[in-house]
Amino acid sequence: MEICFCPLHGLLDTISKKWALMIIAVIGNHGSAGFNELKRYLCNISSKTLSNTLKDLEENGLISRQVVDQTPPVVRYYLTVPGWELRELLVPLLAWVMRNGGHADEGCPIHFHSEMLEK
Repeated sequence: MEICFCPLHGLLDTISKKWALMIIAVIGNHGSAGFNELKRYLCNISSKTLSNTLKDLEENGLISRQVVDQTPPVVRYYLTVPGWELRELLVPLLAWVMRNGGHADEGCPIHFHSEMLEK
């Protein structure tokens, strides 16, 4: 069986960016997140980088952006079904990294919560 990797091109460009998978982890851990919440969890990310990465993730169908109708308006980001699927695929990848010399940074603000880790 042969698998063509061409369809991955645009998606890989997005998820290989420095903060993309961390954003997916944070939104997944909390169910949703606002822009300022993401900035707090991702301590060193600039507003421009966060904004651009959120836009790329939305354009690739991994997150959705919803404006809550209140004063002032509030924007929340949610994982889409493909976003949740990608997040769960990260569990075996993270386990592999840890088995092969990866280490958690001391004081890491982002921990991956997943039922798959319990199995």
